[in-house]
Amino acid sequence: MKFVELKLNEKTLRSISNHGYVEATEVQEKAIPKIIEGRNLIVRSQTGTGKTAAFGIGLIERIISKTSGKALVLAPTRELAIQVCKELRALSQVHQLKVHVVYGGQSISLQIRDLRGGCDILVATPGRLLDLCRRRVVDISRFNAIVLDEADHMLDLGFQEEVFGILDMLPKQRIILLFSATVDHSIKSIASKYMRDSELITLGEMEVVSSIKEEHIEITRKEKFSKFLEVIDSYKDTKILVFMKTKRSVGWLKDMLEKRGIRGMGMLHGDITQSRRNQVLTKFRENQLHILIATNVAARGLHIDDVGLIVNYDEAETEETHLHRVGRTGRMGAEGKVVNFVMRRESVHERMSENHDDFAWMKDGTRNNYSRRGGPRSGSSYGGRRSSDNRRPDSRRPDGRSSDNRRSDDRRSNDRRPDGRSSDSRRSDNRSYGQRSTNDRRPTGAGSRNPAKRRSSFRHRRD
Repeated sequence: MKFVELKLNEKTLRSISNHGYVEATEVQEKAIPKIIEGRNLIVRSQTGTGKTAAFGIGLIERIISKTSGKALVLAPTRELAIQVCKELRALSQVHQLKVHVVYGGQSISLQIRDLRGGCDILVATPGRLLDLCRRRVVDISRFNAIVLDEADHMLDLGFQEEVFGILDMLPKQRIILLFSATVDHSIKSIASKYMRDSELITLGEMEVVSSIKEEHIEITRKEKFSKFLEVIDSYKDTKILVFMKTKRSVGWLKDMLEKRGIRGMGMLHGDITQSRRNQVLTKFRENQLHILIATNVAARGLHIDDVGLIVNYDEAETEETHLHRVGRTGRMGAEGKVVNFVMRRESVHERMSENHDDFAWMKDGTRNNYSRRGGPRSGSSYGGRRSSDNRRPDSRRPDGRSSDNRRSDDRRSNDRRPDGRSSDSRRSDNRSYGQRSTNDRRPTGAGSRNPAKRRSSFRHRRD
């Protein structure tokens, strides 16, 4: 179905045409008319099907027709909030609506300055929105249309209390739109509490779209990096998005590729500042970067249309995470390619091979140069302590005795006291066991065991 058949405003159609959209997707075809009617919706749809344009066009139509005053869009992450704001600005450009985005990690004073200039659509993350409410910059009761984008992910990140607090502040006359990849118990609890007569729209099964081709490669840990080099070498003219589990592994892979002279790479993970993230994503969209290595932070909210290859270097923890990773390519019906590295256990023969990376320290004769204690061998062929015959010449004193001996048979003269007794003796022979001499008695005062005497000593010391 074409957008003209949806009976939209002429300016809205012009903005849609300028944005490059011609035909509506299934989610847009079913959701836009319902939103214009003012229905509460729960939309379960796969990623990359045009959900943002679906609720964006519906909200714009309601605002320009005065059926809704202001609209609020909640997003779980900064990346998704920025992307949604960018698309809504493009769709509302002809109408000249004021669309703003607020999120953590950016100066709140700049965001307050923008909001004081007026706002028709506000895109926000839950934490920053509540912060602005506490500062009395934003009044949620003035928004009578709200969208929870990626609602399932928002609740998974622990924003349930914030989301419920925001929904409690909405006016009674409002519409609520939930867009989610899954509809579980937490989504249904929101619907039962805040959404009257809500309608569920389910589109497609929870599986990879047909335009994306997946390839599974069983591989061992040792073969993983070399196989990855082969894959990216065969896709030199394609944007590649690589997913890994941890931020440390992201930095490791980037360093390994740079050592091999590969350039045009960027990385994305939770510790990177927002300004740096924006720079990396802009360069990736503008083809200044060829490879983007990221954690799951990039699995949602990245709307880059021409990503040709997804490489799951590390397997996703859940099926849902895998679907969101794969959804970064093949967007809006385009073709996409996904390569999944599936780890397999090494066989005994592979594990005990001399060429295995774990035995690299034994190569080139290194085995014969190291002792069992981990240090270099010297003299003895079996390691351990050196025998006296293998000691260095300077290990003996001029008189021929070993310098390692702490005591010789003939003690030095100062080792004994004038009376002939050993200086190491702690007790004299004429003292009975368990008794102290008068010289050994503990002095009174600070060292005394009597608390009264200690206090008196301290008193005299202060005086």
